[in-house]
Amino acid sequence: MESENKAPKRWKKWLRKYRVVLLDETSFEERFSLVLSRFNVFVVVGTTAVVLVISTILLIAYTPLREYIPGYASTYLRRSAISLDQETDSLLTQLSYQDAFIRRLQAVMNDELPVDSLGGATPPAGWNPERLKPSDRELALRQTVAELDANAKGSVDPDKELRMPLKGTLLKGQRSSRREFGIQISGQDGDNVVAMKDGTVLSVEGTPSLGFVVLVQHSGGALGRYGNLAKVSKRAGDYLRQGDVLGALGEAPEGDQPYLSVQYWLGGESLNLEKLLGF
Repeated sequence: MESENKAPKRWKKWLRKYRVVLLDETSFEERFSLVLSRFNVFVVVGTTAVVLVISTILLIAYTPLREYIPGYASTYLRRSAISLDQETDSLLTQLSYQDAFIRRLQAVMNDELPVDSLGGATPPAGWNPERLKPSDRELALRQTVAELDANAKGSVDPDKELRMPLKGTLLKGQRSSRREFGIQISGQDGDNVVAMKDGTVLSVEGTPSLGFVVLVQHSGGALGRYGNLAKVSKRAGDYLRQGDVLGALGEAPEGDQPYLSVQYWLGGESLNLEKLLGF
């Protein structure tokens, strides 16, 4: 009986009303009052906590904020990674096929592939290896092409045809073995860069912050590339005379010296400007 009486009393404590009153300290005038119970306070606080937790979970789960969770990767990144992995596998397979084909072709051209490796096929009747040798007409054509290439390359006179694009000293020479073409000439910020030879501007690429690159089709079939320009005074299609100003030399990073990067190509070969300009 005592336990049954205690249970209702405890429940009544949760429903007992309490009044919260705000009074003015000077006049003791009642400003605000509120009737509460322990049950009301528990319900309001619990509901608020549950709403905040659910809202936080939804906010993180359905907004880009979930990408800030350590170890989480978005669906787009996962799909991109899978797609790139598949493309890489296909490219590696294709590359292996091409590499095998090129090695096989080189072996055939260098006469390093025995006849037996061609699947055991026997040469046809009357076949003679002498037929694979070039004819006299083909040898004459090769000689003519070689002479034309030699004349085109030998027509460049460093003293008569090319002009120094920038007044400065050689900072870095050409290293064709390391795939470093062209030379670098040191100068001062704002120095004028001029055309080494007559020609036509093919393109102007770049930005003021990263620098401009000017491609010039010079007379005689040569192609000049002038890089690291801060300002460009010519546009694509403009005709140039030898010595015309292309632009101004750009700034160098802090601690470095401004320089002009220039290349000169002729017949598909990068010529050594270090020798042509007399450095």
